[in-house]
Amino acid sequence: MTDKPPKIVVEKNEGFRTIEYSGVFGGPRPGIFEWIVYTDEMVAEDALDTIPPDPKKVYIKRILQCRFILTPDRAKNLAKFLNDQIKKYETTFGKISIAKKEEKKPPPPAYG
Repeated sequence: MTDKPPKIVVEKNEGFRTIEYSGVFGGPRPGIFEWIVYTDEMVAEDALDTIPPDPKKVYIKRILQCRFILTPDRAKNLAKFLNDQIKKYETTFGKISIAKKEEKKPPPPAYG
C-alpha cells in the first residue's frame, strides 16, 4: 500500500447554486434534523409605479430555497464546523454582535 492519498475529482451538481440566506425553519425529528432554508426579497415594483413611490405597496416575498436534512452526527459536525469558522472570523475581523431578540424593522422611508 502507498501513503499517497487518492485523487479527488471535483464537479458541481447541475443544480448547484448560491443561496443568500435570510432564515431557516424546522428542527429535529426522530433520527434527523430537517430545515427549510429561505430567502426574503423586497418587492417594490407596485410602490415604484406611482409618483411619489408608495411605501405601503412594498411587500416581502419569501422564497423557499431548499430542504436540508442531516443525521444527528452530521448536524453536530456542522455545528462544530460553524463554531470553528466563527472563532476564526472573530479572531481576524472582531467580535460578531447579534441582537438579543428580533427587533421590529421600521417601515421603508416615505418619498415625496
